[in-house]
Amino acid sequence: MKLLLLLLFINKNKPAVDTPVTKPPYFIAMQYKGMSNCIYKVFVTDSTVMAAKVNGYIGVSSPFKIGTTVPANVMHDPEAYINRSLSSKYDSLLNDNQKFVKADKQNFIIRKEDIKRVYHNPEKKWGMGYYPHNGRIEIQTTKKVKGLNSETEREFILIGDQDPKTILKLFDVK
Repeated sequence: MKLLLLLLFINKNKPAVDTPVTKPPYFIAMQYKGMSNCIYKVFVTDSTVMAAKVNGYIGVSSPFKIGTTVPANVMHDPEAYINRSLSSKYDSLLNDNQKFVKADKQNFIIRKEDIKRVYHNPEKKWGMGYYPHNGRIEIQTTKKVKGLNSETEREFILIGDQDPKTILKLFDVK
C-alpha cells in the first residue's frame, strides 16, 4: 500500500502523455536584409513578438538558381516558404528567450511593452516579383530591438495569402 501511494505521489507531478502543448499564434513574413531577404515565423505571445528565421534567401525562378524558389502551385500558402528543418527547432525554444535568440543570429524578440505602433501598410512591396503578398505589418518600437540590424522599426512583408486584420488582432489592434 505504501508503495502504491508513493507511486501515485511521484506520478502526480508528471503531465499526461497526451497533454497538449500549445504554441503561440504566428504569421509568416519576409524581411529584406540589405541585398538579400529572410523568411520569419513570427510568434505573438502575451508579452513578446518572437521572430524566428525559418528560411534564407527566397528568389524568383532564374537560371542562376540563387536561393529557394517556391513553386507556383503552392506560393499562395505561407507555410510553403518555411524550411521545415529550421522551423522545427523552435518548438522547444519558445519558453526560453535566450536560447531562442541564440538559435540563429537573425532571430530577434520585441517586447510588447516597447511597441509604440503596429499597423498594416497595404501597399505592394517593390521587388517581390510574382510572389503574392498582402502588404506589410509595420511595427514601431520605443527602444531599439537588440540583435542584428538593431532598429526601432520593423517591416514584415506578408507573403502568400494571409489576412492582415487577423494578424493585427494578435497585437490587440483592431
